[in-house]
Amino acid sequence: MKRVSILVSLALVACSDAAGPKGPAPNVITLHSDAGDYIGAGRSYEYTQANAIIRVTGTGGHLAVRVNGDEGWSGDFMTPLSKPFLDTGRYDGLALYPLNDPAKGGLDWFGQGRSCTAVTGFFKIDHVRYDATTLEAIDLSFEQHCQGNAPALHGTLHWDSADTTQPAGPVYPVPQGLWAPAPGVTPATGNYIYLESETNDWVGAGQTYTYTPDSTVTVRSIDGFLSVVVAGNPEWYGYFLAMSSLHALRPGLYGDLTRYGFNNPTKGGVLWWGAGRGCDTLHGWFTVDNVTYHADSLKAVDMRFEQHCEGAAPALHGAIHWIR
Repeated sequence: MKRVSILVSLALVACSDAAGPKGPAPNVITLHSDAGDYIGAGRSYEYTQANAIIRVTGTGGHLAVRVNGDEGWSGDFMTPLSKPFLDTGRYDGLALYPLNDPAKGGLDWFGQGRSCTAVTGFFKIDHVRYDATTLEAIDLSFEQHCQGNAPALHGTLHWDSADTTQPAGPVYPVPQGLWAPAPGVTPATGNYIYLESETNDWVGAGQTYTYTPDSTVTVRSIDGFLSVVVAGNPEWYGYFLAMSSLHALRPGLYGDLTRYGFNNPTKGGVLWWGAGRGCDTLHGWFTVDNVTYHADSLKAVDMRFEQHCEGAAPALHGAIHWIR
């Protein structure tokens, strides 16, 4: 009986191991900038596919890396002519790509409006995998000195095309304590747009606005993007974008947002402007309290939002109740 129990235990372990190999480690890019380094501005950064869009392509001996997150970066790595494809090894004595000596290879990491006109440095490939001529995975580290200065930007890349990590969706249920219109200030029936601007808020100028006639309000939604146009006096325009992992709005809190059009795509964006006033930069959030679709067509939505212009404390708040 004891022998049977041992065999059963071993079988269970074997079944567990046979469940299949684990997926690849998440793709990750890390950057560490020394004090005085111009490109990284003395900061450290980390990106995965949960908080940034990462694009990696290999063409011959050239590796191109693009990061679109809270910050935007581009990296180019070129092996010497003797290496027509990306290969393991350390590549030293590099200059600015694509102005480098082809016999040595090149390097360039830039972004956030900052770039070098000359670099020195190296990169090292610890692991690389191809399917025929298609790059499938790579592990790389690099060091770059801008304009020949001593402070360096250090970086690492782990990338595997099999990583399926996606940005997280909105926080649901919506947390308590977020701004909402006071009872009785919005119409009891019918569609409406309600705006409530705090004192010294630039966009709303400290005023309260309510719009009810359907003819003055246009609400449109395409995939995870919703736009609002209020043809009132003044006119208003609102833009609300979900994170890149969603193809339609769904209930929840979309937080830690920046200005739509310049936002981190894995978080989404928000922007409300009008009356000749808008934000150059902002931070805020929006909630989708209820939403209804018929096929891909938006039929109804209840939303709230908050935005702070130029990092200021005063906020513009808004509520949208719309049924087609």
